[in-house]
Amino acid sequence: MSAFFLRRFWLIRNRLMTTLSILLLVPSLLTIVMVLGTKNIIVKSINGQPYELWVTSGIMMFLSAVLISPLIYRDFFDLRIHNKALVPMTLAPLRKSTIILGIQLSALVEVMIVIIVSLGLYNFIFPGTVSLRSAMIILAYCALFSILYSNIIILLSLCTERISVFMSALLTTLIVVLFSSELIVEYGFFPVSLINVFEYLPLSMVSVACRSILFINSFDFLNTFLPVVIIIFLVALNSMLLKRKMKQ
Repeated sequence: MSAFFLRRFWLIRNRLMTTLSILLLVPSLLTIVMVLGTKNIIVKSINGQPYELWVTSGIMMFLSAVLISPLIYRDFFDLRIHNKALVPMTLAPLRKSTIILGIQLSALVEVMIVIIVSLGLYNFIFPGTVSLRSAMIILAYCALFSILYSNIIILLSLCTERISVFMSALLTTLIVVLFSSELIVEYGFFPVSLINVFEYLPLSMVSVACRSILFINSFDFLNTFLPVVIIIFLVALNSMLLKRKMKQ
């Protein structure tokens, strides 16, 4: 497993300036575009929380999805269809699940570093919104959200060989996740028929569980445990698909 983290370190070192730019620009742009404008429309959440406070965890989860997407795309789509690094990895005496988890967890470290910096920038723009306690909770659930979302992206990447199809599916998935997972808009603004569907989506469970701890100090065991079970299922499914794609 350490080899995957060392590989991620080399990749970051080779694109250090790009990583530093992302570290500062992406969180700032997302905050300006998605929060500063929306907070003038939605002043408070349905439960009475200031919008900039309520949306903090959602912005960070969406940011983690945006950041981990190109990392997963590179390893499981680009390198696979061009017969590059992924091929020798799969030939190594490692389980396919180990390869998938190794790439995911090493990518997760990079994403979490950006999320930590983003929380600091967010607290600078909106002073007092991110306490140490809330930051730790948001980081934990962002990690869960990232792993779950990355498994969905791996599944998409292993089910297609065409870049146009994959990119269309990826962008559609990001948009659906943004609005269906209660990241920036509460379910109360949607029709009841849609709410009944959205509440059972795995990524929605993560955001609901996170806010349950943040705002009512209640650990939502079901909405935390079920995404973990789904992650295990997706890792197993992706392992079988990877083995079939590599014809091993």
